[in-house]
Order: sequence, then structure tokens, then C-alpha cells
Amino acid sequence: MRRSVVRDDVRWLSSIFITQPIRKSPFWQGKLANIQLGASMLDGIVVPPGGVFSFWTVIGRPSQTAGYAIGRAIRDDLVGGDIGGGLCQLSGIAYEAGLRAGLDMLERHPHSRDLYNDAERFTPLGLDATVVWPWKDLRLGNPYDFAVMLRLGVNGFTLTAEVLGVEKIEQLHLEVTRNDSAIERHVVVTRSAPGRSLLPVSEDRYVINASPR
Repeated sequence: MRRSVVRDDVRWLSSIFITQPIRKSPFWQGKLANIQLGASMLDGIVVPPGGVFSFWTVIGRPSQTAGYAIGRAIRDDLVGGDIGGGLCQLSGIAYEAGLRAGLDMLERHPHSRDLYNDAERFTPLGLDATVVWPWKDLRLGNPYDFAVMLRLGVNGFTLTAEVLGVEKIEQLHLEVTRNDSAIERHVVVTRSAPGRSLLPVSEDRYVINASPR
């Protein structure tokens, strides 16, 4: 259901609203704390017409002095703990919301391997976006002639993302197709508006995880 929000004397129209569970895993308490802190920093970010949203420009370097804890992360294809681990779920949900809102994808990096089975997955494979300070960023461009706003929040173990616009934004349809081999998953994502042809978004290959989570 669409709703409107008045903020800073501007009436914002809700366009996209999605949720994801924050699942327990190794280092999950640190992951939850990192997601809560990161979401509070990203919530309410306004991207002007023709402007660019950069995940790391808003978040800055994740460090203990900045309040970040050790959460689960993938480094050099290995699963372990790292300061700021878990922020990839924030960048991932922002990526998916941006895709559905028709934002331009200027920079996005998939994970190198698939850590989950389908019962455990919190977002479809292919809609993830890993971030690694300072080399891998998520950057979304605003193609509209009006401003858009990103809202992020945490309610218990549920992460929410919302994209609002000063004017109405048409929600786009995402189609995810996946082909599995013995060692990897090949995922293609396309998007379209009603009555329009599919446009390619991404084509990724993920190594199937063989190590304990």
C-alpha cells in the first residue's frame, strides 16, 4: 500500500517497501549491532535529481571506534569474523530496493560464493551486493528529475528498506533465473515495467559453499 510521509516540509510518496529477516549465524550479535548502526546512518538519505548514493560515503570506514562490532564476513573466499561484518545485508537490501525503484546501478559487486540453501536465504541470489572498505562500494544513481529518499530500519530481527520520491515512482518487476552446476550457480537478473521488454541487470556466478557456516 502506498503512503505519504511529510518530512522537512516535503511530502514524500512511498514507492518501494521490502523486508528481510536478520537470521542468526556465527557472530550474529555483532552482525545485528552493525546492521542497526548502519541502518540508522542510512535512514533518510536524500539523493537529488541526477545525484549518486554511495554506501561508503555515508557509512565511512567501519571501525570499533565508530561503534562497529565483529560480525560474519567473507574475506578472500573465507567465512569468518570482521569488524563491520553484516553490513552487506544493508547494502544488499538497498540494492534490491534501488533496482525495484528504477535507480541506475553505477557500482555493485556480488558475493563470491553462495553461503545458504534456499530455506535459509533472506534474499534471492543475484540481488546481493557485497561491500568491502574502501575497494567495493554500492553506488546508485537517481535518474529522475525529482529527489528520492532511502529509508532503512530494524524492527527486532526484521530489516526494512523503502524508497520514496517527491513524485510517484513506478515499481519495476525483477526476474531472477538460476542454473546450478555441481560447483557453481549461474544467476541472471532482468527488470521491466508493465508492458515493457526485460532489460538485463546482472549476470553472476557463485561458488557453491562447501565449508561449515
